[in-house]
Amino acid sequence: MAAILYKYSMINSNNNGNSILKSLETSCCFLATLFPKVFCTLVLTWSLYVLLFIFPNYIKSSLNLTILNIIGIILYVLCIITYYKIILIGPGSPLDYPELRINNLNRMIDENPYNSNNDDPIDLPPESMIIHTMKVNGNQGYRYCTKCSVWKPDRSHHCSSSGKCILKMDHYCPWFSTCIGFYNYKFFIQFLSYVAIYCWFLFIISARILYKFITQGLFEDEILSLNLVAVLILSFAFAIAVSVFAIFSIYLCCKNLTTIEFQEKRCNYRGHANDERFNYEFDNNGKRKKLNTNIFDLGVMENWKSVMGPNWITWLLPITVATITTTTTTPIISEEDFNNGINFKVNEEIYTKYLHNAELQQQLNQQLSNYKDRLRRERQANMV
Repeated sequence: MAAILYKYSMINSNNNGNSILKSLETSCCFLATLFPKVFCTLVLTWSLYVLLFIFPNYIKSSLNLTILNIIGIILYVLCIITYYKIILIGPGSPLDYPELRINNLNRMIDENPYNSNNDDPIDLPPESMIIHTMKVNGNQGYRYCTKCSVWKPDRSHHCSSSGKCILKMDHYCPWFSTCIGFYNYKFFIQFLSYVAIYCWFLFIISARILYKFITQGLFEDEILSLNLVAVLILSFAFAIAVSVFAIFSIYLCCKNLTTIEFQEKRCNYRGHANDERFNYEFDNNGKRKKLNTNIFDLGVMENWKSVMGPNWITWLLPITVATITTTTTTPIISEEDFNNGINFKVNEEIYTKYLHNAELQQQLNQQLSNYKDRLRRERQANMV
């Protein structure tokens, strides 16, 4: 009896220890995700404080000071709004759509879901997804995620940091503790742009103040604020770094590429060669050459509008342009909707070439199969 009680107490002790470790891990993860939010908010707010309460000590013109304060406040508000919109709206996930969930994942893995001879065929993705899907997996089937038990639309990827699949995944950003994807990509570009402008704005003002402070000999009678020096240094550093990211993100947007697709196209990894098996055409001399664009490239302006919205108001302001079609509270997929992260418009010219190449490849495979069958029959006839 004593041995049983001892064993039971040891089990409880181990369970309590595991529970404590689990709680500690959860707390650490929470603090890790909380830190970038607090840091970014405090840095932006501190910079606004310096603009409103430190800069006036060195700027004598009340009109100039008022104009600078208004511009600074507007940029600060835009930065804060877009920062938290990125976090609160999130990137979107196929898991948001009940139609894309797979209820028989084990059969998907063990059997061929596209075998028409099955007495009990496995369900295919919803027609609203199939009709526009361009990419397939290595087995020439529609892509699905074994971790999320969900169908994966074009441009979706599983994020190990978020623990789920992301619609039109661009990358995971630790500064937001979330993924950048279909629904928050617009605000990500705007945030980078606002922050870059805000940093250059602060740098120019603080640099001008410091220049006058030195050239006019004000250092003999006044003490230069350390806050001003800190803003000068930090704003310049952040302006350079963020501007590079902003320009790169705008470039990808104009090309209708995500960061993942850019890397796949550049480095040719993750089986990207399979996705581009029909990405070629023949020149006038009959030589095969690779197509120089991706199938989602609709032209610079259309690419830009597909992310940033239809007009300059949505380009400049943090207004949501991507919406989820719902019935009551359940998201649904609309076949006509290209603004949901499931379906994407394609370049019709490239799409036509893809289809033509696929038909040629199918004809070639059929001819090769017929040729092999004929050779086999001839060998069998000769043996007789």
